[in-house]
Amino acid sequence: MITLVAFVIVLGVLIFVHELGHFILAKRFGIQVDEFAFGYPPRLLKLWQERGKIVLGGKTLTIGRRTQVPRQLEAGKRVVYTSYQETSGEEVVTRLELVPENMSDEEASQKYGQPVYVVEQLERGTEYTLNLIPFGGYVRMLGEEDPSAPRSFASKSKRVRIAVLVAGAAMNILLAIVVFTATFMLGAPEPIAMENVMVLGVADGSPAQRAGLRIGDIIESLDGMAVRSPEELVALTQERLGKEVRLVVRRGEETLQVLLVPRPNPPAGEGAMGVSIQAAVSKVDIVYYPLGEALIKGVEQVFNTVALTISVPLLILRGILPAEAVRPIGPYGIYQQTASAVQATVQMGWWYPILSLLGLISTALAITNLLPLPALDGGRILFIVIEAIRGRRVDPAREGFVHFIGLALLIALMMIISYFDIIQPVTAIDWTSLF
Repeated sequence: MITLVAFVIVLGVLIFVHELGHFILAKRFGIQVDEFAFGYPPRLLKLWQERGKIVLGGKTLTIGRRTQVPRQLEAGKRVVYTSYQETSGEEVVTRLELVPENMSDEEASQKYGQPVYVVEQLERGTEYTLNLIPFGGYVRMLGEEDPSAPRSFASKSKRVRIAVLVAGAAMNILLAIVVFTATFMLGAPEPIAMENVMVLGVADGSPAQRAGLRIGDIIESLDGMAVRSPEELVALTQERLGKEVRLVVRRGEETLQVLLVPRPNPPAGEGAMGVSIQAAVSKVDIVYYPLGEALIKGVEQVFNTVALTISVPLLILRGILPAEAVRPIGPYGIYQQTASAVQATVQMGWWYPILSLLGLISTALAITNLLPLPALDGGRILFIVIEAIRGRRVDPAREGFVHFIGLALLIALMMIISYFDIIQPVTAIDWTSLF
């Protein structure tokens, strides 16, 4: 139950913060936001509604905070209404009833006991709603693909639209910085002793791959001589180019002996063995940082995570990282990682596992949403860029259709990823192995 609650909170916070970014900038630039929803439909209840405006018969009226505004209501529709006069002289609408299209004005007046008016202008007050599915939320803006509607998203300038779309990812980056800062303040693991060498990547077709070396292997010695640093391994290897060497490798609880021949003339970008390496941490300690230092390290952590994520395709193409080591994960995979982090946090009484996971996923969500794919923020930004290049807007109906197809494909892809998450579970991070 604790894991399930933590998963809902983690995923909910990430999506909610993302949508909050869109909401804040949309409001700032005068875009009409019809709804800010907590969770996904079906709707449970309306928490709050801002006052709106409606023009009927040439008179501007205020829409009350508790007035139900029909979803289909727009300029040109016919309505009947009731209202009351406030002491300030402002007339506040308390009820709006949409007149059916097949009903005449006379029939409607007789049925409702009120005169019929045509809506000349409508500015909805933002509804703040609570929905049943507790994963994040969404922002429903007026006219996301319809530039003809006043105060609509699509009617704004290209710069404004791009700013509103980027704001979601920006909020996820900001959240990641805050979370990583908190991890460093509440105690983060720091290496205090380094010995031996860890394999970070193995190039395709290299002597290391043919010998069976894997990512995560710890190289303890070469031809009987202890290897205590990457520099020592490089120096010992350079002395034995073209000759067979014997490596003692630790893989989990096993100790293996590996034979290979370092290449005198390796391909560009690869070493003699064909491995990328770093010093292996043998002991860590928990270090607590003051706010200033923690903030700097939090920003660095986000920057490094973004840089590593962007460079992953290149690392895979160069054979430094195997593709299976960086497979995407879906909601079930995130649930598995959350379960591992929650268990470690509860057992160790240490906030680092769950907070660092939240920061990593928030950063990944920001990057993913800016990819130029239909239905994502990056896809919508791509259409704006195309508009700037062409000098005219892509047909709204066509753009909407592309995003609809893109959303369907993304949902299908997510289902496929989730399927593999279930039949081939992602290895959960062993947080206790840090010590």
